[in-house]
Amino acid sequence: MRGEGPEEDAVVERSDCHGAGQSFGVGPDPPGETTRRILSVARQHLDMELSCLSRSAGEALMVEVTEGDSRSFGLVPGIVVDDPESMCGKLRDGRLPPVMSDVRSDRRTAGDPAAGEQGTEPGIGAIVTAPVRRADGQIYGLLTCLSHDADHRLGEKDGSFLSQLASALSYSVTEPGATRQGHDRRHCRIRGLVDGGGPRMVFQPVFNLATMRLVGAEALARFPPGFGSPERWFADAVSVGLGTELELAAISAALRVLPRIPDGLTVAVNASPATVASGRLATLLADKPAGRIIVEITEHERVEDYPATRAALDHLRAQGVRTAVDDVGVGYAGLHHLVELLPDVIKMDRRLTHRIDADRNLHALAVALTRFAGDIGACVLAEGVETAAELRCLISAGVHQAQGYYLGAPGPLPSPVPSPAPPPAPAAMS
Repeated sequence: MRGEGPEEDAVVERSDCHGAGQSFGVGPDPPGETTRRILSVARQHLDMELSCLSRSAGEALMVEVTEGDSRSFGLVPGIVVDDPESMCGKLRDGRLPPVMSDVRSDRRTAGDPAAGEQGTEPGIGAIVTAPVRRADGQIYGLLTCLSHDADHRLGEKDGSFLSQLASALSYSVTEPGATRQGHDRRHCRIRGLVDGGGPRMVFQPVFNLATMRLVGAEALARFPPGFGSPERWFADAVSVGLGTELELAAISAALRVLPRIPDGLTVAVNASPATVASGRLATLLADKPAGRIIVEITEHERVEDYPATRAALDHLRAQGVRTAVDDVGVGYAGLHHLVELLPDVIKMDRRLTHRIDADRNLHALAVALTRFAGDIGACVLAEGVETAAELRCLISAGVHQAQGYYLGAPGPLPSPVPSPAPPPAPAAMS
């Protein structure tokens, strides 16, 4: 059951997200070209069938702009979703996670009319959402990507990517008169956090797969609630000229734990290409135990000057710091980073890890990455390990290290951290 509505006419229909519509005679403002371009990027990058921007209207959501097959989902521009117990209502209120790779199999949404039935009605099989905020931090609406079929490749990184695009959309939906006020508020909020010692840090353990011993942890920033995800905080910092300051504050906070952990364990910190190239990171690390630090180049920012970035990384390596490149194996950017920067650690994207035990092609790619790593003197670290079967398969492929919820969730640094029991012997690939 889907509400039908005209794609171009200025008509709003009230819908329960696949329910009968009711006209109200008003319509969304014409979308800007920037908004349409962002929606197109979201849909193509996540390889989904529809992307849409909806705006909060009291307790309801009104679909403003769509990109893709909107009619098959019943979410044409002008539709109003006003049922708080519908899937859309729960997503808007944060009662459902931002990434749902299999809507029909999830107990929280199984049986929801919007999901439909596999083989009988298209419905929603997978959905990724991110809140869109105005420049003053108030919620504007939701950026959403949908597919009819489940897509188990979707994960946390896809939610983070959509959050980045939602941050970019905030400037398209903000009234010009509010921009300066919003800029000042963001600057004050971020400056206060930096001056107060930076964000709270949590740590996800990293294990050597040959011995199943703990070898280090990745430091991840956590921020005060009410202003969006960590990705949103870093994007806001860049927008007010405090991107490098916030990153350095987070790195400094992460490295304060080094005296508490045993010698030989490393701490991996995230830094954008701009922060690496600024030279300020090298200054911060100058009096630290460099051999215990790994600098991971984040994938959210384009490298504008590879020679300058390589020179800065070479300077860090001369101090004894190791480097890592994220999201390798998915898309051009990660592979381009890999061949340009030749890191010490190659982080295999979680989309390659997911169900690697059931996909020979993913297993073959993991084997190829480990061989390449051997040729350049690097190691491969698999992200996003969630099952014992995935772990066994990674071991059989020769992957060197791993992290993920199966091995340990991000959290405050305990002291000491016990090593988990070794997994069962790797199963042979059939």
